[in-house]
Amino acid sequence: MTSIEPLILGVTLHAGGPAHGLAGGWRERWTSLIGALDGVAEFAVLEDGFARPDGDGPDAALLANWLAPRAPRIGLIAGAALNLVEPFHVSTAIATLDHVSEGRAGLLAQRLRGPRNAAAFAAIGRLNGFAEAGNEAALDRDITDAIDAIRRLWDSWEDDAVIRDAGTQRYLDGGKLHYVDFAGEVFRLLGPSITPRPPQGQPIVAARWAPGAGDGAAASADLALLDVAHIAAFKARPDAERALIVAEIAESDILFAALRQAAEAGARAVSVALSGTPEEAQVFANRTVPALRAAGLVRPAAEGPLRRRLGLPAAPNRYAAAA
Repeated sequence: MTSIEPLILGVTLHAGGPAHGLAGGWRERWTSLIGALDGVAEFAVLEDGFARPDGDGPDAALLANWLAPRAPRIGLIAGAALNLVEPFHVSTAIATLDHVSEGRAGLLAQRLRGPRNAAAFAAIGRLNGFAEAGNEAALDRDITDAIDAIRRLWDSWEDDAVIRDAGTQRYLDGGKLHYVDFAGEVFRLLGPSITPRPPQGQPIVAARWAPGAGDGAAASADLALLDVAHIAAFKARPDAERALIVAEIAESDILFAALRQAAEAGARAVSVALSGTPEEAQVFANRTVPALRAAGLVRPAAEGPLRRRLGLPAAPNRYAAAA
């Protein structure tokens, strides 16, 4: 049997899944769930509740900010529907998450689709910065523009912009804050951010990809989340080397065979979709993961900033270099 490089292990959870529920007790369920996975999985992808097809559930970035102090090791990649939520607000939410988690934050670029996208366009309209419903090319550009604007906002504060100079009574060095002055297809953004630069500089950006879908977001992402069957097609893209390939696998799949197939196809990481109950997470952490590690299929979870754990380069500040 061909030897493989052990995969980076992640999990995918829905912010509006069983751990949240409609009744009380969600805090205890989420604490138990994330506690079971902390130090076991390298990262957790939190699907945004509003971006789900049924449009119900909590804000993934808010939930991730609540979870971060309760799980000191696992990376938290929070979803947001970028063709609906203001890029400025997404930027500050993920930057805050990176500060709260001390460098373990990421953003999953999601989007509204189909009837829900059409309803949002009817309610908001193009004049308010919403791309035309049904125009896939326009929506793809809108997602690409949103990611670009968010990344620029993360760079709008230099790392040493906060000086706390009691002698001159200055909290900031204003010369180290920068306008981003971004002009997209349907929105403009001046900046700078209202949140200091994240500890990672640039938190992780993840996006899903399938042939004919998600091209714009994938071209801008650090992580490309895709089905194992689509890995070969993704690797044929001219910009494929930019993103770390993460194979998404359902828990119902035969995990040993699915992980080996993903590794042999060229994935460097895998994200296993869990239904989101604490009991399931405990079985996954205590029985499934040790067996996967013993088989050499996944590596032990590391610590420290998520970018470094995933082997991504340090993120320079584009405006500091220009200044």
